Amino acid sequence: MADITPAVGISLAGSLTGRSAKSILDPLHARAVVLESGGVRIAFVLLDLVALNNDDTARARAAVAKAARMPVENVCVSCTHTHSAPCTLTIFQSVREAAFIETMIQRVGEAARDAAARLQPARAAWANGWEPRPGFNRRYHMKDGTVKMNPGIGNPNVLRPAGPTDPQVPMLMIQSMTGQPLAVIANFSLHYVGDRPGDAISADYYGVFANMMRERKGQEFVALLTHGASGDVNNVDVMHKPVVRKPGERAREVAGWIADQVDRCWANAKFDELTAIAATQSTYMLRVRKLKGKEIEEARAQSENAKLPLVDRLYGKERLELLKWPDEVPMVIQSLRVGEFGASTFPGEMFCRHGLDLKHASPFPVTALIELANGYSCYMPTRVDYDLGGYETWLARSAYAAPFGGEEMVALAAMQLRKLWQS
Repeated sequence: MADITPAVGISLAGSLTGRSAKSILDPLHARAVVLESGGVRIAFVLLDLVALNNDDTARARAAVAKAARMPVENVCVSCTHTHSAPCTLTIFQSVREAAFIETMIQRVGEAARDAAARLQPARAAWANGWEPRPGFNRRYHMKDGTVKMNPGIGNPNVLRPAGPTDPQVPMLMIQSMTGQPLAVIANFSLHYVGDRPGDAISADYYGVFANMMRERKGQEFVALLTHGASGDVNNVDVMHKPVVRKPGERAREVAGWIADQVDRCWANAKFDELTAIAATQSTYMLRVRKLKGKEIEEARAQSENAKLPLVDRLYGKERLELLKWPDEVPMVIQSLRVGEFGASTFPGEMFCRHGLDLKHASPFPVTALIELANGYSCYMPTRVDYDLGGYETWLARSAYAAPFGGEEMVALAAMQLRKLWQS
């Protein structure tokens, strides 16, 4: 692990409007696991950040590759999506914190170098946990025929959820030849919990999970809780009145549930000394939606109308910014294998249905979809969800992908997993 916590005062991500950090509740980290078998070396690196753009991720991957002596194509760098970390993207009123990112990339390289230096004979196991309690699809069919994100707890106009959840907890477990727990790479389809003050730096429940696992497995243990397909999944149950909790209590509860799943799977795991390791990646050209004709003038008028709410004006500006973009943006789709554990990476916030589709298409008994990995694109709804509408489909730099992009990415990843399974 390497500490990447910034100083108080830095601008925070995760909000359409600007905000800055006034306190530090818990530190942010870069966590790295390096694995080698049969002369092939791969790395999983997880950052306590909301996301990281393509260029910055490429530099972070290069730093890991150099420090741990492996091809860049074998490096997975992903983010936890905590909304209580520095701005790493220029979007809405957020402005990328360039100085922080330079320091962060340096420390990512240090974490990878230290992980590679600690290579030792080890055994691996894989399993699927199951935790249905914290996840709820945040998009709902309403009585007026619309689909609305986060319609409010107890809203009488809610009919039913407009999408699925995925309670599965795929995981890769690593222990020494003597049985000492070394690391876990877990995956769960749930947005951040966000039960801390909005002006505080925090690793959210991902950091709590990592700390819990160290308490249970030893202080040298490294725990990665990667982000599954959860562009439309959060921890808010709008159908029932919430339980009043203290700040941070919900994060501890959710982290504890996932940690319990790791413990349960660990206790029943059969660790393998001879484990195949492989990686592959491809480039997918993501098509960009853009305004046309009179839509451009409408957006310009929207962005300049002082009588409109700030968020409406910001959306007008966001849509105009996309006119400066190319028609297609290259995105890395990567798949990695460790024994019977397969993982595919996606740069965007994939809808849960995409994750379920990938798991059904994968030949691996244990399959993880790691999103916000090897770059950043945007929300990736299913084709049906574009027609249903809702926040995640509103055109902006956070939601610019053309329909069918998610399905095509999943198809590409499924073919990669099939190739790795046959290798």
